[in-house]
Amino acid sequence: MRIAVDVDGVLADLAGMLLKIIHEDTGVELGRDFIDEWEFWYKLSMTRQQFLQMLVRAWSRWDEIGLVEDDAADDVEQLATLGEVDILTQRPAETVENVKRWLRHHGIKYRAFTWVPLKSSKTLFHYDAYIDDSPRLAEQLKGKDRLLLLYDQPWNRKIQKSGNIVRVTSLDEAYRFLSEGEGVV
Repeated sequence: MRIAVDVDGVLADLAGMLLKIIHEDTGVELGRDFIDEWEFWYKLSMTRQQFLQMLVRAWSRWDEIGLVEDDAADDVEQLATLGEVDILTQRPAETVENVKRWLRHHGIKYRAFTWVPLKSSKTLFHYDAYIDDSPRLAEQLKGKDRLLLLYDQPWNRKIQKSGNIVRVTSLDEAYRFLSEGEGVV
């Protein structure tokens, strides 16, 4: 089995870092519930380009970005007992090396690291299962023959379970789902 694991919102708590930067820049402290949609930056009157610049800034401080789950390295290792685990991440090119540093720092092991440019799509890479928090990816994979274990986050709660789209609340839950043979679409 080939398993693709996303970074931001699944392994790395990028949302927490973005909220920290927003607070530093504006003095406004926003709660985690503020990020309740994929393109939340519109609520801050930011352009997509300004958001991407903030994302690059956030990853330049990679050593301050926390884990979504404290035992993520163990969980990814456990997923690897089921097959090949790759990191599949879509992001600005300038962040790639810092993401790799972050993964090494947290002891997260993987078979391959695949960077997907912003103007491309993760669907161009064929995996048996994707573990991702993107509502856009969910829409793109809906009804396809590939499984998406949609990592539950406030920004993807409008996506409904359907056939190949299954919501999970942890990497352990993703492992259980795949190991019980339910991961076959």
